[in-house]
Amino acid sequence: MNPFPPVAVPFPASVWIAARLLPACVGSSELDRLLAMATPPPGTSAYREFSARAIVSAVKRAARRPWVMRDRRCLREGLLAFRYLSLAGHRPLLHFALEPASLKDRKMSAHCWVTVDDEVLMNPPTPTMMTLFAWDGARMTRPGGAVEATVHAHD
Repeated sequence: MNPFPPVAVPFPASVWIAARLLPACVGSSELDRLLAMATPPPGTSAYREFSARAIVSAVKRAARRPWVMRDRRCLREGLLAFRYLSLAGHRPLLHFALEPASLKDRKMSAHCWVTVDDEVLMNPPTPTMMTLFAWDGARMTRPGGAVEATVHAHD
């Protein structure tokens, strides 16, 4: 199941629908599949009249007070923001990191955030976070620019 409506759906309704359907996909999907779902097909555009800040604001509104994914709010918001920023013609990066101190715990503390033009637009990381990779819609890159993997979003 893909939680993202067709681009013909008006922006506010599309974000609202995707915010409600995405949690059903996250629980049963691996990260590469989630990234593929959140990445629009090449050449797809819509919502170009919306600024990056307007999109982030709409995502925050649509994803507030979650019944599910409470402990993964940044992932939900990050996937949504990445999708809609991409569709609006922005070039977002979805960053993933770990809190190093949590590696000793039973439950690791992971985080993701969204940037556009090196500006954090959503869910800034803490200074102690260790960046793992960033997703640009075609590939995962590690800090320093090394390509880690490529996800085939539209096979």
